[in-house]
Amino acid sequence: MMIACVGRVAQSAHHQQVRHYAKKERSRAPLTPTKSKVKKYKMKAPSSMKFRFRTMKDGQVRRWRAGKRHNAHLKSKEAKRRLRKPALVHLAYAKVIKKLNFCG
Repeated sequence: MMIACVGRVAQSAHHQQVRHYAKKERSRAPLTPTKSKVKKYKMKAPSSMKFRFRTMKDGQVRRWRAGKRHNAHLKSKEAKRRLRKPALVHLAYAKVIKKLNFCG
């Protein structure tokens, strides 16, 4: 145990200062009004996302498949044909994509 002398009072190194807080603060009404007058802004979607996703008439989101840009000679004809067709985005992701306005 290391003891440091400060003036005439000896304090141990283990001793920590403790703040004594008053009783728990009483719950108060919120300071801001319940209806905020601050204008809500819509998030602007990156323009690169707008051509990657399309919303269909029934509300589903369509995307194109990855994997056909290069090394096509290594893929079978069936695989290349399958990659040409668009796929649907999973419903959970589609909800987020629509909210963030990523669809073109």
